[in-house]
Amino acid sequence: MKVGSILLIIFLVALAVVFIYVTIRINSLEQKSRDKSSEIDGSLWDRAFQLSKLVEIIANKGIEHSIEVLDVNTFGLGMSSTLQATYSEKLDVQDVALRELLKEHTELLDDEDFKTHLEKFNSARNELFKASIAYNKSTNEFNSSISGFPSSAIAAIHKKSSRNLFGYYFRNLDE
Repeated sequence: MKVGSILLIIFLVALAVVFIYVTIRINSLEQKSRDKSSEIDGSLWDRAFQLSKLVEIIANKGIEHSIEVLDVNTFGLGMSSTLQATYSEKLDVQDVALRELLKEHTELLDDEDFKTHLEKFNSARNELFKASIAYNKSTNEFNSSISGFPSSAIAAIHKKSSRNLFGYYFRNLDE
């Protein structure tokens, strides 16, 4: 065997090792980003579900309200970050309406079921905020990993492209 053949074999083995390593890294970072996205989905679902329970209690007490309940059956794992941000905004609009209603009907806070669901509703917003930060961090890591060479070439082979960030700005709802 000639020296050139040995060097070619070593080069091809090294190329295969780099290809496998980078592929595994890209796939693991993408999976991490998807996992964080599903945490956002779960927080959105929980928030909408708790809102539906709150509205149910309000309706049972005969209180007029303008709070819209989002249909949690339309939620699903794997929603795009744009759709997640849209649902977050819709839920925050309903949150503001709920806060306005609570200013007028403070007796709702005397109901233990209502207080429990309200705490869970607010807790789900905090979880959504934490999940969005974790998602954006992992997505930035994924996007930056596929932007350089040789990752960009390997990502193109596997038809991987950059992922969108969760773009909803969490504002202070007490304003």
